[in-house]
Amino acid sequence: MDPLRRAIYALLVFLVAVIPFRAGMSSGQESPVVTARLGIAPGDAVEGTQLGTTGDALRLLIPELWSTADELGISIQSASVGQGFSSDDGVLEAETDLDLVVTGNRDAIEVLAGRLREAWDQSIVFIWYLQAIPGEQATATIPLPRGADQLTDEIYEAMVLEITDGAHVRYAGPESLLFVAKTNDTEPDTAFYARIDRLVRILNNFGIETGPMQRGRADMTLVTSDDDAAVVDHGVLEEVA
Repeated sequence: MDPLRRAIYALLVFLVAVIPFRAGMSSGQESPVVTARLGIAPGDAVEGTQLGTTGDALRLLIPELWSTADELGISIQSASVGQGFSSDDGVLEAETDLDLVVTGNRDAIEVLAGRLREAWDQSIVFIWYLQAIPGEQATATIPLPRGADQLTDEIYEAMVLEITDGAHVRYAGPESLLFVAKTNDTEPDTAFYARIDRLVRILNNFGIETGPMQRGRADMTLVTSDDDAAVVDHGVLEEVA
């Protein structure tokens, strides 16, 4: 065999042997690119900050969000100061949180959640994978086209009569919204959406304009202090239905 044919033969052997192996390694190790909503509070970092704070003002308060996302190749779709709230036996509990939606590798998003949980000394982070098909959890998004600033303590206290498992409000002018996920997996979807319909009526009775309620589905993952070692190193967690 002349030198040219020998070189071509060696190249073909290399391509047949190596390329399929690498493709198999890649498909087996890389997690999909997804869009996720994170339920997380930055704690003291945004305490007393005006709801709706975003952009450069928010970057100055929590620069680690952007630096960690950049390091992990994650794109931040939405980041602003919002409010989470829930019912404790009918009593309103509210906490300043983030309206945070990101897109990236699924494992990387879980690493981001773990690092932020630790940096902000939070007990838990919720991750809702919004592109999940079919998705284990029902979700509801209610647009608030006239803004969320019109929500008073009285209105929040009325809302927790129907939102026993917690919700999140995005403060963003005409892009404001209310996000609710059905975290109680024993509740039928029909009962969940019936509660959301009653919630919309409560808002409307207070004179709050709402856009068409958007039904969705998502898978939820929890990141807690028990997961830190695994998630920071590998980004692998169990899903919660």
